[in-house]
Amino acid sequence: MPATYRTYQILVVEDNEGDRHLIVEAFKECGLHCVLSLAGTVSSALELLREHGFDLIITDMSVPNGEAKSGLIETVRSDNRWKATPIIVLSGAYNALPAYEAGANAFISKSMDMDEFFERIRALMRFWTEVAELPRPSQASKSKG
Repeated sequence: MPATYRTYQILVVEDNEGDRHLIVEAFKECGLHCVLSLAGTVSSALELLREHGFDLIITDMSVPNGEAKSGLIETVRSDNRWKATPIIVLSGAYNALPAYEAGANAFISKSMDMDEFFERIRALMRFWTEVAELPRPSQASKSKG
């Protein structure tokens, strides 16, 4: 289904207010039909996950109330309701291996250049909305196997 006919539900887990603002602005620039839910901690992210389904999770690797690796990614991957949800790590760290080992689908380094950062978000969303086929959150939550 083309991206223009679907509103994507995206969970953004980022504790840095400035980075959250940049991510929101980058999504506005994409022109994508999406609803962003923002969480500043792993515990608030997990609470949002329990309340809503998401098409995509974008997280920093280091967020309060537990590292994203052990607190968020591994929890999502171990729960049948969410295990098919793509997880994108967007981090200032330059070592992608821990993110992939934990079960992330992609790792993107945060760029210091705003134009480059916006282009990375656009490229990310083009892939996940135009190339890849995402399960709907309701499908994932009904799957038990």
